[in-house]
Amino acid sequence: MILTGRLALGAGRVLLALLACYAVVTMPSLIARWGVSAAGAGLLGCWLALAALAWPIAGGALRGRMFWAVLVVVAAALRIGIVPLVLQHQPIGDPLIYRQLAASLLAGNGLIVHDAAMAIDFHALFPPAYPLLLAGIGATAGLSVMAICVSNILIDCLTAVLIVRLGERLGEGEAGRAAAWLFAIWPGFVLAAPFAQKESLMLLLVLAVVLALFGMRDRPREGWGDALALGLPSALLALTQPGLAVFPAALGLVLVDRVGWRRLASYGARAGLVAVAVMAPWWVRNGIVFHHFVPLTSTGGLSLWIGNNPQATGNWMPLPTMLHGLPELEASVRAGAMAVGWITSHPLDFVRLSATKLVRAGGIEQFALVRFEGLAPALLATVYSTLLPLLQITLLLLLAGAGAAIGQVRRMAGGPWLLRLLLGCALQIFGLGLWFEFGERHRYFAMPLLLLAVGYGLVAIRRMVDRPAGGAQFAAA
Repeated sequence: MILTGRLALGAGRVLLALLACYAVVTMPSLIARWGVSAAGAGLLGCWLALAALAWPIAGGALRGRMFWAVLVVVAAALRIGIVPLVLQHQPIGDPLIYRQLAASLLAGNGLIVHDAAMAIDFHALFPPAYPLLLAGIGATAGLSVMAICVSNILIDCLTAVLIVRLGERLGEGEAGRAAAWLFAIWPGFVLAAPFAQKESLMLLLVLAVVLALFGMRDRPREGWGDALALGLPSALLALTQPGLAVFPAALGLVLVDRVGWRRLASYGARAGLVAVAVMAPWWVRNGIVFHHFVPLTSTGGLSLWIGNNPQATGNWMPLPTMLHGLPELEASVRAGAMAVGWITSHPLDFVRLSATKLVRAGGIEQFALVRFEGLAPALLATVYSTLLPLLQITLLLLLAGAGAAIGQVRRMAGGPWLLRLLLGCALQIFGLGLWFEFGERHRYFAMPLLLLAVGYGLVAIRRMVDRPAGGAQFAAA
């Protein structure tokens, strides 16, 4: 099959190998910025000891209620353990803005945030799903750091459930449990727990969409219940992370030759009606506010400029002063026009910048440190030097492990389907993601599937170790 053939597998391996190499060669620059310490090596060693539990899990040694008890307790303990680090510190950027939006909703003022630097009151700068969820949390438990942390723990544990469910649907339950365990202890996700951030909700919705589409494999036809199972999380995903609005379509493209165009179109049409019904209140609200159709947010042009200008790196940067004080939609339109003008007049620079964004987003893991750096008052420098090895080395291990596992994945139960899902992630990144602002957090949506590939690799190795003769035959197949 062309989508999961040798060419696609080879390209995937090469890409992961290149990202792993970049993760190595960029370490000196990361150390120059954040420092490195013996405590960091010790912390990394502790994490590796904890991650080693994935080995017996891959062999089926821990399952059922005991598996979930251990996972939930460890995931919660690690995340709550970060809370003292950020108490009495004020965040900046998105974590602060999301809390402000939730507070505004609770006060009856709606989804409005004032940007002092740009002198603009933004009404649709951020998508509504996560602020609404956060407002619900605030109404019942307040918006304290601990309340936000507990909510993120619950969301992450639900995501782990879906990872296990996907592994079971693929036919490799042990791989799913090993991946869920690694997800539960993954440093980047653990360190994000005390912050108001949409990435946890985004990951949960991504997996819900994946499972809904994957269900087409096991059913002869889909009804309205199935349409709800796909349309609801797809709409909520678009209203959480607008950049992933077309991700369900990308998955559909890589599955179409297995399920057929007619069946996929029928399923997509029904799910689309559900999605429209879910998103309609947001459209009506924006129509009243702007007198224009604004389906997701007002930031499309702004994000395009952030991702494409002479100084762009892929990460957020201040917007040009010529946009300050303009009406919200006009600022976005002008920024988008500036970006399109730069792309069309500098096509080679655009290609170079896109490649740069890809390797930086895929081969660096410092977003948690950047988020900590924005806290006021500032944290001690030893915090960054201690955390850097943990973050960057674990990313290197993930890239190398997933790349090494791909060859075995193809030969295992459900493996070709997992490779197709990974290909869908690649289509999302290359087809849309790289055109806009694209930093580390914008590749998080693919992390659970990469961890699942690692889980597959661990299961394959366990089988070769536990049954040498059968393992040899399996490897040679």
